[in-house]
Amino acid sequence: MVVEFLHASQSKPRVAVYSLRHTEDHVSRACGYTFEDVIARDLDQTDIIAPDFGTAQSLTRRANVWAARKFGSGFGVVRNQTVLDRDYELFFFSVAQPRDLLYLNSLKNWRERSGFAVCWLQELWANDIKLTGRLLDVLEQFDHVICPFYHTTEHLKQRISTPVTYMTWGVDTKLFCPYPSEPRRAIDVCAVGEVHPIMHERLLEFAETTGQYYQYGTIRGHHAMASHVAHRRNYADTLKRSRYFLSFLAKIVNTQQRGTQEEFGLRYLEGIAAGTVMLGSKVNNPSYDMYFDWPDAVIDIPFDAADIADVIAELDADPKRVAQIRRDNVVNALTRHDHLHRWEKVLEIAGLKPLPKMAQRQNQLIELAHLADHGTRRPKPLKKSVT
Repeated sequence: MVVEFLHASQSKPRVAVYSLRHTEDHVSRACGYTFEDVIARDLDQTDIIAPDFGTAQSLTRRANVWAARKFGSGFGVVRNQTVLDRDYELFFFSVAQPRDLLYLNSLKNWRERSGFAVCWLQELWANDIKLTGRLLDVLEQFDHVICPFYHTTEHLKQRISTPVTYMTWGVDTKLFCPYPSEPRRAIDVCAVGEVHPIMHERLLEFAETTGQYYQYGTIRGHHAMASHVAHRRNYADTLKRSRYFLSFLAKIVNTQQRGTQEEFGLRYLEGIAAGTVMLGSKVNNPSYDMYFDWPDAVIDIPFDAADIADVIAELDADPKRVAQIRRDNVVNALTRHDHLHRWEKVLEIAGLKPLPKMAQRQNQLIELAHLADHGTRRPKPLKKSVT
């Protein structure tokens, strides 16, 4: 076991964050690991419990998944069991995939050592609930489950007895914020993930004829990270230097998995935090209307938009509108969608009071939001004279 972020202060850690950072290295997990870092560094007194199972344990992963689905959640191949040597007020586990729940078998006494336990499911589609089988029974050991997919939440409430709350992910908005040293937006159009072939061809033509830069993915495969910190920094730097960012509803092509379910993914939050102008889907989902309720948060275009060059030209012809979009996006991200705002809700669910250290990050976010909105730093309050 590796325990990170041990505090030397007299205040002992009250939160245990269980992390798979030394075992699962796919790029899709980077935001979750960053959330853990922010919790430990800026938000709470935290131990990050991060086992290192090594190659041998990784080789048993598929066997664990198969066994749990066939025989039940208590069955699995577990090696190097860890025993927690202290009590925690809150145990927090953010699960990128349901199969991650199997790793709890390696933490022998986590439930006994936890006053309150919260599991945050990063991704679970309604269609996957039946396919996941008895593995979801593991969630019964938690006191509360957080689900970031609006339409999945009600289905999950019917599947388990543990209370379930809908809440979308946040991002490290300080990392993605283009202020105070706003970089030059040298990338004209940035695409991450699936791009419709028709629009992709039009964007290639657009770049060729105008000399502008269209950045898109060209690599397939596992997408392993050497470091989640380096990956996240590089990704944030890319978006901060992008003028337009493509962002469509999650799993837009994979209709077999999502069915008719419409959800927005993490890219929406990353795009606004970096101050990009987002071109994509206005998702038909009440949660979208709640979380993105300002004008032009997303410029709605079809997934196969053949007129993408005209859309960009029209926006470029209205620089005041574009500047307002950027300001609104950054300000809303900083004031509503930071990891701090989500952790506040987690603590509320767990019945714990926020620690004073959260105020420092809160003030930093307010300062950046003022800078984004007004172009200047917020004036400091005058000191009262002593008479």
